[in-house]
Amino acid sequence: MSWDFEHQKNVTAVTLNELRESGDLASGAMVTLDLEFLPVEGADAEACAKALKTFGYEVEVHEDGMIAASIDNVPLTLDGVWLQEERATKIVLDRGYEPDGWGFWEP
Repeated sequence: MSWDFEHQKNVTAVTLNELRESGDLASGAMVTLDLEFLPVEGADAEACAKALKTFGYEVEVHEDGMIAASIDNVPLTLDGVWLQEERATKIVLDRGYEPDGWGFWEP
């Protein structure tokens, strides 16, 4: 099955718009973006973690196989978040993982 990147980006855009409209989004804020990925059939946690680290992500593999990846200094904009989200998603899909969401600590 191929991944629906257009849908994923649209969900990210809606989320950021909701944050902006609620006043919870500081314009131009830089954040540490946290991404979560869940294992599916054929998941290779070691290979996935290694690949994410190669691209500058801090990675933690949980006992249940979930992978948490973080990267600093991401502009809290659609382009900033999507650049990291799309890159990480492409990395993990090839290694048996799927995205499960993203978040950040308040700047």
